Amino acid sequence: MHLGTHLRRISATMIILLSLHAGPAAASTNADGDALPTLSGSAASTQLSSPSALKTASTLKPATTSDAPSTSTGIPGSTESASSAKPSDKTDDEATHVVRFDPTDGGTPGQASVKTGTLAAPPKQNPQRDGFRFEGWTLDGQPFDFQTPILQDTTLTAKWSKAADWRLSPDHGPATGSRLTISPPSRQEPYYIAIHTAGNQTVGLTGDGRIYAWTQDSTPVQVPFPAQAPNGFHYLQATAGDQWQAALGSDQHVYTWTSEQATPMILDAGQNSKFTSISMNRDLLLTIDLQGQVHTIQNSQDDSRDPTRLPGQAQAVTAVSSANRILALDADGQAWTWDTTNTGSAKPERIRQDSVMRTVQAFDEGVLLLDAGGQTRYLADSTTSPTSVSLPDGVQASRITANNSQAIITDKDGHVWTWEPGKTPVRADNMGQVYVQATAAGSGITAIDRQGSIFRWNLDAQGKPGKPARPDTIQAPILETASMDGQPLKLSKQNGTWQTDTPAHKPGQATITIAGRQDGQPFTRSLGYTVDQTLTREVQQGTAYTVHFDTGEGGPTPQDQSIQPVYGRVQRPSPDPTRSGYQFDGWFTGQIAYDFSKPVTQNLTLTAKWTSKNPNTSWSINPDKGSQLGKESITITPPATSRGIRFSQVNGGGYVYGDLTGYSLAVGSDGNAYAWGLNWYGQLGNSTSVQQNTPVLVSKPAGTPTDFTYVQADAGGYHSLAIGSDGYVYAWGLNDHGQLGNHTTSNSSTPVRVHGPGNTGEGLKAIQVAAGAWNSMALAADGTVYTWGGISKGHGDDCFSPQNVPMAVKNPSDASGVLHAVQISTSWSFDMAIGQDGYVYTWGYNTHGQIGKNTSDESFHLTPSRVFASNKSTAAAGPWLKAVQVSAGSWYALAIGEDGSTWSWGYNQYGSLGDGYSSSASPVPVRVRYPANAGAVTAVQVSAGIYHSLAVDTDGNTWAWGYNDYGQLGDNATIDRYSPVKVFASAQSTSSAGPWLNAVQVSAGWRHSLAIGTDGVAYAWGQNWYGQLGNLNSGRQSPVPSPVSFNLQPVITGVTFDASPGTNLIRGDGSSVSVTTPAHLPGTVTVSVKYTTGGAGNTLTDTSLRYTYMPAAPVGVLPQTGGAGILLTLVTGVVSMGSVLASRRHRRKQHQLSQT
Repeated sequence: MHLGTHLRRISATMIILLSLHAGPAAASTNADGDALPTLSGSAASTQLSSPSALKTASTLKPATTSDAPSTSTGIPGSTESASSAKPSDKTDDEATHVVRFDPTDGGTPGQASVKTGTLAAPPKQNPQRDGFRFEGWTLDGQPFDFQTPILQDTTLTAKWSKAADWRLSPDHGPATGSRLTISPPSRQEPYYIAIHTAGNQTVGLTGDGRIYAWTQDSTPVQVPFPAQAPNGFHYLQATAGDQWQAALGSDQHVYTWTSEQATPMILDAGQNSKFTSISMNRDLLLTIDLQGQVHTIQNSQDDSRDPTRLPGQAQAVTAVSSANRILALDADGQAWTWDTTNTGSAKPERIRQDSVMRTVQAFDEGVLLLDAGGQTRYLADSTTSPTSVSLPDGVQASRITANNSQAIITDKDGHVWTWEPGKTPVRADNMGQVYVQATAAGSGITAIDRQGSIFRWNLDAQGKPGKPARPDTIQAPILETASMDGQPLKLSKQNGTWQTDTPAHKPGQATITIAGRQDGQPFTRSLGYTVDQTLTREVQQGTAYTVHFDTGEGGPTPQDQSIQPVYGRVQRPSPDPTRSGYQFDGWFTGQIAYDFSKPVTQNLTLTAKWTSKNPNTSWSINPDKGSQLGKESITITPPATSRGIRFSQVNGGGYVYGDLTGYSLAVGSDGNAYAWGLNWYGQLGNSTSVQQNTPVLVSKPAGTPTDFTYVQADAGGYHSLAIGSDGYVYAWGLNDHGQLGNHTTSNSSTPVRVHGPGNTGEGLKAIQVAAGAWNSMALAADGTVYTWGGISKGHGDDCFSPQNVPMAVKNPSDASGVLHAVQISTSWSFDMAIGQDGYVYTWGYNTHGQIGKNTSDESFHLTPSRVFASNKSTAAAGPWLKAVQVSAGSWYALAIGEDGSTWSWGYNQYGSLGDGYSSSASPVPVRVRYPANAGAVTAVQVSAGIYHSLAVDTDGNTWAWGYNDYGQLGDNATIDRYSPVKVFASAQSTSSAGPWLNAVQVSAGWRHSLAIGTDGVAYAWGQNWYGQLGNLNSGRQSPVPSPVSFNLQPVITGVTFDASPGTNLIRGDGSSVSVTTPAHLPGTVTVSVKYTTGGAGNTLTDTSLRYTYMPAAPVGVLPQTGGAGILLTLVTGVVSMGSVLASRRHRRKQHQLSQT
């Protein structure tokens, strides 16, 4: 029986072998045959995954997580002590430190040796620099107060601003005469370094040594220099009392003044004492002399004559007084106190303290101390041991001030806190700005920001802060007379400037002489003016271009269009063509949706794209079977999840200073406008104020026909502009400055038609629009430039002369009196245009040289002027910059020259100019410095954001430079770039090997960027707090481009057959791929397809497909046997095996019997 069992098993084995012989897995030893490939496993044991057919677009969306944004605002190098600069070779315990003064092109550097814990004094003479105004000394870019003790080696750097003068606008005009505007020097606000308050009196000290004084509700007035003051005299310190004020001069003498005696007088002129520090509370003045002795002066009377010395070798550095005591700090940070009524014979007592004190301020009763570690302590008049005053969450203090019974604490993050003895510190700023020092007078707060600007606001009854405002501290100059080459001119004043009509004059140079009063003193100026040769600004009309339309299998085919440059645009055919069984996706050139707002520069053929109305809704594989040997090419096609609509243009907005906003606009190939991101004021135009994280349709204007489409859309600060297929301009969103142009200031969450110029006609028609922070621009078909809304310097919404309907931009040098241009751009502080003569024109504010005329100032330039070509240019003779495209940023500009070179000028703190540098603004165009290994880069488009820039070159490379805190440069980093870098294609890209993003259009927003790739897909990167990237990851920034979630197709990245990967993955038409199969045992296996949505985001896997491995055809037989031979061999083998097994069985039985 057992033998039979074994024979049955052997027979089964024989059958298997026979089947293998008959099938493709039979081995062959024929040298000419293929070797059997290694097989991945048995088809019989393969576990098939349950089908997961992809039926809808939603199944393609990768799983995402949402991270809340995290921000931190800090002020680098806080100046609570001069310790942020790293010492070269000394420690804080050493006796002296070196204070270096770096004039930065304003003279010879200097230095001083200062004892640790004492005060440094600036050079007796302020540095000088031609064409610039010295503003003060800075530490780490912030105002430095010389009442700050020195704790280590410190380098102070001079801050400069361009010197301002009277200006002519325009500075040239026709021989027949023109309208001329004479503008005064910009109101250059002082650069403050310290403020002090007593009662409702405040004094502010500027970095260049001037003092301004004001009460809570008054305008600051400059305090005169003392009579007979030496040349170069300036003030070092200032302090205020109830009835009088005092200052320390650069000659180290103390000067005082009162409301009745406005000019400061030297205190105690009979003595030759010199002083290093002063302070005042109520009307008690304390001064510290060179020997570290404390002097007391009451009510501007003479010195007490009996100065107080500190015990031993201690010398006072600073001292303050409350009602009953005086407290002084010595160089070691030890506090000493004595009674105010016993100054002459006082014996200072040491205060018990557990840390080194560096700053002290006095209340009416008690004092506030600040130690070197940023901890604040209060010492009541009746005690000798201070108590801790802690800010919430352990925040460290940076500066302290006190007035009456109230203290102001400025923390190291620039936040302002109020505190009174016995109470808890309360936040007193509106959290939209950072400050270096603040004081209080009643409910009013005055503060200095880190740019040295003064801000004031009030606290309401509940202690909530109002909106900060910058007070004017400069008196406006007065213009009295003007003449042109001796011929008197009639002046009229309007909005702080003077207008006059120039008489006819022969071409050439002329002199405009003006006279008036400035800073209370008479002045005379001679300004150059050029009388031009007769100008011809008519655009030369070239040969018309032909645009052809190809509808493929659809129809009807639109007629060809003949487009005349430079104002001609292709008109989108209406109605759309149709095709049985298909939907029309739009007009394309290759994979790119055509932008109907672009000027035509060549003959074109626009092709209709179609999507089936009955698309395939599941994954497919073709063929679905093949040889077990593999090496078969198969095609995998994903579901058709959406229509083939693509964006023809994208635009990033939300650039409002300090509000940290962002949203995006686009125009689709279907003629609709789309929007996503922040929507506080209805700027998305979808009838709501709800944030949208992916694109939504912008509503169509009320009353428009069903075939209405959008031609262009542009995103501003909180408002949007668009041009409709009817040619009219539409606007929606915020309207507080009339930026919607509909003769109101009411917001609108749906598009409204912009009114006609001067509020006339049916509306404004245009071929290009540009939206700024609070302003709007439009270019009419005849080249006329219109503006409305308001332009700001950029720090707030205090716009210059806002208007709520469009007005033509004046240009006195044009015969028509208005500006004619071929392209426009704006942001928030100035406007730009390319004139019909090819020159770049700018107007608006010029705070950082953004006007491009080799100057910078604070005033508003009313009329357009040409941008200089270089720092060698002059207003009279040029040369001026010619360009083919311009883009306006916050306070800087970009342009593409006629030869394709990239130019930039203006603000450059974060490297926005791309010239390899940062911080130093350029008031004239500089060339953007592309990497040397890139060769000659020819740009075709530039886009200026707030602090970062984008460009596309002729090869489609996308370049970025400037501010990068949120990854808006797209190079997978958050490091500012001072020269261009290529934008990555994905997170897997590297700076050395790429791949990089190829694009046809880019847009730089507030802190995010957008592009349309050469694949026709819209990409976004950078900050995403408000969903402005449109990629389902709201709150998570992206330092590399990711597709906007709009009609995204699956992008296949890998294919696996059972456990073996396919090879040679090649992309085909649409989203399909071809792949080569691996070898596998016969049978049906699961095909796993890895893919991403739109080529980015999480990798997903589809397992719905099956592939059947078929037995391969015979490839050979065993040698010298044939088919019959192999059968005989197998039979013989079976019989032999049976005999062996029987013999073994017999031996075992015999062995068992022998054991019994």
